[in-house]
Amino acid sequence: MKKITSCAMTLVMCCSVVLFANNAHAALYKADAQGGIRAQDNKYMSMPKKTTVIIVKGDYLPLVDVTVTKGEHNIKSKTAIKKQQDASFAIIEKLLFPSNGFYNLPPNYKKITIAGKSEVTKEQATAFIKMYNNNFPIFATPGQIVDYYYREAGREGIKWDIALCQALLETGFFTFGGTVVPEQNNYCGLGTTNATTRGVYFLTPLEGVRAHIQHLMAYSVLASPKTKIIDPRYYLVHNGKKKTGVFTYWSQLNGKWATGSKYSEKIIDIHEKMKQVIAVSGSEIW
Repeated sequence: MKKITSCAMTLVMCCSVVLFANNAHAALYKADAQGGIRAQDNKYMSMPKKTTVIIVKGDYLPLVDVTVTKGEHNIKSKTAIKKQQDASFAIIEKLLFPSNGFYNLPPNYKKITIAGKSEVTKEQATAFIKMYNNNFPIFATPGQIVDYYYREAGREGIKWDIALCQALLETGFFTFGGTVVPEQNNYCGLGTTNATTRGVYFLTPLEGVRAHIQHLMAYSVLASPKTKIIDPRYYLVHNGKKKTGVFTYWSQLNGKWATGSKYSEKIIDIHEKMKQVIAVSGSEIW
């Protein structure tokens, strides 16, 4: 394993953690003409096993099975961190967020808009997800889900990276284990009104992402989606917002999208952690 040069350490600051994760063979998927998901036989072949180096700014650690190599601070060298099995929303909350109630939030977090440009790259987002969960129980890879959010939200002018963070919160980093099950392809709790009501089912992961973005649009913009509306609650929410005014900021979703008073703070906290992935190199992360 190559030693990180002092120049590289300067770039990532002295508080960086270097994570080495072994990638298994993986194939990408794409939607076919009927909207289903199939493997691409030609463009994307199975990738050989290699080592991916993910450099993370800060001292928080991931939940997946990785090896942490000691940097310039007191972290145990080569510590194996076991992934939580069947993590529910509550378990992910407990593991990911601080018990003291203080989140990693920028000063202007209450004014972060739902619509606008993203702040992270697809590579950053994919690497961040794979630190927590590299084995999705759905017919899509982490990289494919990232690409779906990038395309669907980008088309509509919604911040795809924060919308993805909302999905990570709602699904427990796509481990599910709560009320919603993987085969629903429901990544934002649509129709899940209590602990026994699972909510809406969608045929494919792509449709699940599209419905999520459409539901965000119902709250936040007056313009209609550019794609066929598949969110069953779109008109109910959108017609109401046309009368009362749309929500411009993520903070306005507190107590509306979900009952928690700190709902948006948790989403932004995840986004801040995602932004801390500042370098990815090595094998193909898709």
